Amino acid sequence: MSDNENMMDEEDIEPDYYIDRAPEAVFIPNREGENKEVQVIDRDLDLFDFNLEAEPILQVLVGKCLEHARIEVIEEYEQKTLATHKGMYKQMKESELMET
Repeated sequence: MSDNENMMDEEDIEPDYYIDRAPEAVFIPNREGENKEVQVIDRDLDLFDFNLEAEPILQVLVGKCLEHARIEVIEEYEQKTLATHKGMYKQMKESELMET
């Protein structure tokens, strides 16, 4: 028996789709301490007041956004004005060159 008789054509071989992976780990949290509950009474003044605490932060964020927007508008206006002045200067320069 020769080796050629035992050989298979590579096109007839099916690929093995099994991918060897480690099993996925199961997350089990550590139990520490005791579970407790807290009863919150409505309008309790000792607790966190969202409106009172969030207002200064929102004022800063909105103020920064408005300031940034105002700076962008000013920069756009300056660019348009500069482009207008450049165009006028270029026209004056060309007219002076044509006169000479």
